[in-house]
Amino acid sequence: MKYFRITQETDSKVIGRYPQVKELKIPFHEARASQWGKISQWKTEDDVPELNQFALHYNSRLSDLVSNNFVIVSSGLFISEKCHQILEPFTINGNFHPMTIFRKGTPHPYSFLWYEYGAKSKIDFKKSTFIEYNDIIEKTGEIIPIDDSEDYKVKFRKLYDEKDEKGEVGWDLTPTVLKIKEYFDMTPAFGIGLICNENVKNAIEENKLTGFIFERLDIEIVFADK
Repeated sequence: MKYFRITQETDSKVIGRYPQVKELKIPFHEARASQWGKISQWKTEDDVPELNQFALHYNSRLSDLVSNNFVIVSSGLFISEKCHQILEPFTINGNFHPMTIFRKGTPHPYSFLWYEYGAKSKIDFKKSTFIEYNDIIEKTGEIIPIDDSEDYKVKFRKLYDEKDEKGEVGWDLTPTVLKIKEYFDMTPAFGIGLICNENVKNAIEENKLTGFIFERLDIEIVFADK
């Protein structure tokens, strides 16, 4: 199975102005917008901010995946109801919340798809493979065994400090094989971003959903059995 990284369309010819959703129709505090800065701590519906007061920039167009100032793709998506319905049959690692986007005063029903950043709780770090990698000179280094996300932080910092002392830049600790404990058709993936398989990509493209950019992964993704 082929896998792809999902990013947002930024071409002004397609979406108008970027980001498309710029502001709220009600005051920041009334919308509990500070909760966007605590997205990793959301546990219940009470943690979710007001989702029905988003305003599209005057010069932006609506698309099925809408860029915004509130959340990055690695933590969630603003998607149309059409997109939500198309994704519904797939196994998605995330939760859908109804929301509303206003374009020139007219409300449009959308959904917020929220997921755990990097799906860290779903990653089998010990069965994944991480290597030293320099994205400036495209050089790979040693394979580094990783126990868990905390161990990753320690070893990443050690690598960064060692290279910094030598005056070398561009180094990262990146996965070449990522083992995920459960099966998903679409999921965030540690060190990569939001990914999907070719079935999801084909469904999005065949239904002519807009706002999505797909990049073929050269990283091996291994899921638990479906």
